[in-house]
Amino acid sequence: MYGTSIIALFATSFLATTSHAGPLLPRADPIVVYPSFTSQYNAKTGAVTFNTTSGLVSRNPQNGGADISTLVTFALDTKYSTNKCQLVFDLTDSKSSVSGTGKAQLYSALAPAYTSASSWPSGNLRDQDLGSIVVVKGKRATWDATAGGLLAGSNGTFPCSDIAGAIFGGEIVPRGDTVEIKWPTLVDGIKILVT
Repeated sequence: MYGTSIIALFATSFLATTSHAGPLLPRADPIVVYPSFTSQYNAKTGAVTFNTTSGLVSRNPQNGGADISTLVTFALDTKYSTNKCQLVFDLTDSKSSVSGTGKAQLYSALAPAYTSASSWPSGNLRDQDLGSIVVVKGKRATWDATAGGLLAGSNGTFPCSDIAGAIFGGEIVPRGDTVEIKWPTLVDGIKILVT
């Protein structure tokens, strides 16, 4: 009898609290937009290797200034112009790796890379500083709010209308004396989440 009362009380309390909650709605996962093209830029020679299968951000005091940054090109459909976008960087694939500081600086570009070249325009067409990220293997990178940049304070979030219907170029640059970040494209690395 005592056990039956407890069960009845629990069932009444549970049903009373859950019946007012309303129906459970399915949660929409964000749409993931990977770069259309990922290219590598050699800071010493100015060479661009267009449309690579991997991203690489690399700096080493022994490389003679041959730092490698990754150039990315995004194309976001106009149908997302009323959505929110978030620029994120994941390093969860088994083929991905990070060493050294694990830091990278993100920039928008005045124009995206569109072909391989032996030299790239002066200044590498860097435009606005978007912010600095700290990359950790097996996780999503965190934005370093203390380093400044347009997106650092918003955790990478911005109105999709800023880039919807346009070709958006960006660059991922090594930060710190020694750093190497590698990832397979279309699987890991930088991407835009649309919600």
